[in-house]
Amino acid sequence: MKKLNLLAISAAVSGALLSGAAAAEVTANVGAASNYLWRGVSLSGESSQVYGGVDYSHAAGLYAGVWQSSEGATASGETDVYVGFAGEAGKIAYDVGFIQYMYPQDATPDIDYGEVYFSVGYDFAEFFYANSSDLKLGTGEGSDYMSLTLSYDKFWFTYGDYGFDDSTNDYSHFDLGVSLTDELSLTYSQNDITGDDDGRLVVAYTLEFDVK
Repeated sequence: MKKLNLLAISAAVSGALLSGAAAAEVTANVGAASNYLWRGVSLSGESSQVYGGVDYSHAAGLYAGVWQSSEGATASGETDVYVGFAGEAGKIAYDVGFIQYMYPQDATPDIDYGEVYFSVGYDFAEFFYANSSDLKLGTGEGSDYMSLTLSYDKFWFTYGDYGFDDSTNDYSHFDLGVSLTDELSLTYSQNDITGDDDGRLVVAYTLEFDVK
């Protein structure tokens, strides 16, 4: 679900609650991007990716899904499975859940890891936090990621900070994006990792459609 927009899920579920839509909904998505951008870094060796997923949401707030992506130049793949609960309390939107990241084609299966996450949004601002107890990097095992996203009309700005138990790998990043159409987006991203801080411009095209 690394390209899945958690805010979009929250909005869809909240909309179903407010409008009295069908109790359950199944949707699917497919897309491609010029780079696999993940929290300010490229996971595809600066190459393109293709991806797709299926999501289930219930009007009560529960959702679940699966998302599959190529890893571009790394000739690997990724599968994400997630479940959560989203809704609104007055003008405050919230989302809490768990996601498991799996790399079945990788020769080192212990790079698989899970995260618990939550987000809180009000008007144009959203705070997101994710914690993993089993992400292995360097000599540490575990991570914390937090970000603040500000949006206006078709534009958004995200500042994120990634901390690891092996603190030598900590970094921060910012993303500036615009939705050119409902399907097409453009994002500029830059991080402060030494040797990886030149910035990236990523074009992504995603189609979403109802299954049920």
